[in-house]
Amino acid sequence: MQEQPLTDLHVELDSNGRIAYHPELHAKQGTPWSEEDIEYMCKYHEYDDLKTLSAALERTQLTIATKLCRLQKTGRYEYYKNRNKYWLSK
Repeated sequence: MQEQPLTDLHVELDSNGRIAYHPELHAKQGTPWSEEDIEYMCKYHEYDDLKTLSAALERTQLTIATKLCRLQKTGRYEYYKNRNKYWLSK
């Protein structure tokens, strides 16, 4: 089975210009978050934009933004950002 190039995918944008859910781009959407993915997101979101994190984590930009907000509100963001279990600090 040959993979379809990203340029050939039909993607739709939401009202904010973000790529809407697409099963080939967002394969992890709706699945539980791994600690490794949470740590990666917290550690690198200051360096990468939501579009880049979305591609790396295979989730929509809105899902990533929502998860970041919840982690920040509950005080768990800094814990995962500084954890260094899966990803070393830059």
